[in-house]
Amino acid sequence: MSIISIKKFDQARLKKQAGFTLIEVLVALIVVSFGIVSVIQVTSQHVSNISELEKRMLASWVASNHIAEIRHNAKVERIRSRSDTERFDMGGHTWRSRARLHETEVEKVFLLTVEVSFDGDPEKTIYANMTSAVTDGLP
Repeated sequence: MSIISIKKFDQARLKKQAGFTLIEVLVALIVVSFGIVSVIQVTSQHVSNISELEKRMLASWVASNHIAEIRHNAKVERIRSRSDTERFDMGGHTWRSRARLHETEVEKVFLLTVEVSFDGDPEKTIYANMTSAVTDGLP
């Protein structure tokens, strides 16, 4: 091989190995930025879902506690004529728990329904709804 052909071969090889063009770099940056935006959106949705799950879990605890309190204190007579609304503090929030009785076909057995929402929420979004059977207990 002659020196001239080796020189041309080396020049052609150097041109191919010169690096990335500006367009290639910009395309790579756009692809990476779309990936980052997608990860941020998924993370934000995940955090929102966890927050909603926490609210629903706390609300179910409030409902369960309200049912236990009604059973323990035998407050069925007090609730029979109307609903019973109480406020509870749990998990850094004030909750509004509303209990209502529904008659059943069985004498002295009622269905107790408790609905829990944030206290002062204008939309009154119900985060937990729990139903349990209770007895009157009076002779």
